[in-house]
Amino acid sequence: MKVTIKIFFLLLAISLAIGGVMVYAKTKVEPPMTIKQVDQYAEDIATSRKALVSVKNEVMEDSIFFTAIDRINVFNLENKIQSDRSDKYLDNCMNAYCSLFMNRCFSEFKKSVWNDNEHNNILSRVSVLKSLLHSDKSMALTKQETDSLNLITRVISDYRQARRISRSTVFSGVANAQSVISQANSFSNNGYLRNCTDLMSSLRNVKSEIATSHYNYVSTQVDKLSQYRYFSKTYYENTLIPHVDAVTTEYDNKAQSLYGSKRDVNALWQRARGFYDQAMSYYGNTETNN
Repeated sequence: MKVTIKIFFLLLAISLAIGGVMVYAKTKVEPPMTIKQVDQYAEDIATSRKALVSVKNEVMEDSIFFTAIDRINVFNLENKIQSDRSDKYLDNCMNAYCSLFMNRCFSEFKKSVWNDNEHNNILSRVSVLKSLLHSDKSMALTKQETDSLNLITRVISDYRQARRISRSTVFSGVANAQSVISQANSFSNNGYLRNCTDLMSSLRNVKSEIATSHYNYVSTQVDKLSQYRYFSKTYYENTLIPHVDAVTTEYDNKAQSLYGSKRDVNALWQRARGFYDQAMSYYGNTETNN
């Protein structure tokens, strides 16, 4: 029995020795397994892109995107990533951010109240996006993204021009009145601008406000005839009276077609005639006294 146990342990020892030798030999013959390399820079940028897609806050979207762009540029300048990979990472981040940014812009245009400060912020971001370039100096934006950003810029430009038109209600000539009214009508039919309620209200009032301004202008010119004491008779008869006659006649002839209605000018003619009679009496007395 003791002999059997001794033989067993002897065989076990021999087996372990042979196994050890085989393992040692294998490590000498086969090279060690290569440890999988982790691209920490790619992971860093990928993490930023995932955060950009998942975040639901506009301020955070902007912060994450521009931080990611800065990191891509730094990694490239420090030769931690090659230019082709830098371009790829830039495209991925641009694609994610532009989609979010454009949705945000068009949602802004659907509001009934528009904010000038927000428009300034939008235009600032558009400018930055258009400035981002690949390593070969080509635009990072795709054509579709560029077209969308151009549309956003145009909507804001139209809005600002429409605002100026809506405030151009002082009469400064028939030709200008026609132009302003035509532009006001055009902007009133703009699909995006129509959402801005106060702008639409102002544009609709442009015609009537210019009409009122036009009549008031003519009335003011008529009243100048009452200031005959400050003019020579020659200027009064040869310059001022023809001018008043011309502007009054112009309003009488064109107001209806231009504004859709006009005020009666008979009262203006009667007032002008009264001032004229007073002036002639004044000039007659002056000449007699002299």
